[in-house]
Amino acid sequence: MLSPNIKKQIQHNYKRMKHGKIKGILLYLTICVVAACIISLFLGNPFPHKENFTGLSIDSYGSFLFPGNPFSYKGAGLSRSVWNDGWMYTGLVTYPYLFVLFCVAVCVLSIIVVCVPLIRDVNKYNQVLLRKCDVKSYLEIMEYGVAYGKTLRFRGFQGAVFVVMQENFVLALIANEKLEECRRFLEEEWTGKKNSRSYKRLMMNLDLVEAYGDLDSDRFNELFQKAGRRLKKEKLLVAEKMFLEQKYDQTITLLKAYKAPTRYNEVFRHYLMGMCYDKMDNQKMAEDCMRYVSEHGNTMPCRDRAQEWISQKL
Repeated sequence: MLSPNIKKQIQHNYKRMKHGKIKGILLYLTICVVAACIISLFLGNPFPHKENFTGLSIDSYGSFLFPGNPFSYKGAGLSRSVWNDGWMYTGLVTYPYLFVLFCVAVCVLSIIVVCVPLIRDVNKYNQVLLRKCDVKSYLEIMEYGVAYGKTLRFRGFQGAVFVVMQENFVLALIANEKLEECRRFLEEEWTGKKNSRSYKRLMMNLDLVEAYGDLDSDRFNELFQKAGRRLKKEKLLVAEKMFLEQKYDQTITLLKAYKAPTRYNEVFRHYLMGMCYDKMDNQKMAEDCMRYVSEHGNTMPCRDRAQEWISQKL
């Protein structure tokens, strides 16, 4: 059961990003004005203006009336005006690429600053999966995030919040091994473009998990070759590929060298090593791995399988 505090936090995430675009624009303008003021301290007026010089005069033909030092001539209180384009126009004409880079950098910075609270909260939600290995609670969080988002008419950056919740909801379904429900959501309930890179990556993840669950080595290898560079770098995915190819020694070597970034990955690493040791009839090492999974797996599906293995083998 999802706690009321989590529900309020998710609602607050959407509410806070309602005026995200306005906040971003105001922040963008503020940074530009502050930067212009700082530069003006060194380069002067940024806008086109006239500058007056006293003590020098030019006749209608452009020649100087007072040769030599004009300031030494008595009564030469003559002046001239010079048009200055200002450093902003001069810089734009001389170094246009610097202005473009500056505008892009400020735009990116503004978006990041506005989205920092959302990134922080989403990271907190993700820790439920990655650190606590509580895949069931994580699914409840993301399911509510998607359901609540569908009741809104998006304004500002609320659409970005929904995109994050929707993608994480798919990953939560995969983590809970609810593969049929996941495929149905992707094919029938997905909100957004289905030719986007994120959608294709999620669909590829699902296809790989299904192929691995069916122990279909040929299908898994075919999908692996089509996978993007990011997926091919996943050590656990490579280990699954080698496991299906019955390369148990090589799989264990790879997994021993792999440093899991999160406890979730560490639990899955131990489970896969335990399966390899079991295939190699090394029951002692397999038991150690399965006990680790049983102790730290929380609500992960592999924890139930590890406990079942322990009850059957011991």
